[in-house]
Amino acid sequence: MCRIVPYEHEHRDGIVHVVKNVFDEYGFTWETDGYCRDLYDVPTHYLGTGGMFWVILDYEQVVGCAGMRLHAERSELHRMYLLRTYRGRGLGRKILETCLAYAGERGCRSMQAWSDVKLVNAHRLYVKLGFVCNGQRICDDPDQSLEHGFLKEPL
Repeated sequence: MCRIVPYEHEHRDGIVHVVKNVFDEYGFTWETDGYCRDLYDVPTHYLGTGGMFWVILDYEQVVGCAGMRLHAERSELHRMYLLRTYRGRGLGRKILETCLAYAGERGCRSMQAWSDVKLVNAHRLYVKLGFVCNGQRICDDPDQSLEHGFLKEPL
């Protein structure tokens, strides 16, 4: 039985495993001391700024995650990933709804999500939950990936 819980330090290696697994699956470059450094220090990059980070646990194994940062009345989704074998079970929807509720409870009026163009299942989920595509950008990751932007407003 899977459940969503707030990040604890004991989850760090599990979230690194999940995100690295997805990076390997899609051919993204892993950069421990660069683009991926936030995963090694979640308290500084998310919790310490008023944001939040959750993990999806199957018993005690981390199988998914999502984080968010708050910027006044705007929130930004980060690091929403699921292991391949856990996709299609509604877990992505549940963790995204958790993020949206958290942002709304803190007075945010919108949420922005940036997502690599390869992650089409995530894009379908965003649209199902009321996000609209609002642009593209080149990410500052080592691959210079093209990303779609998705905005939900109001929450």
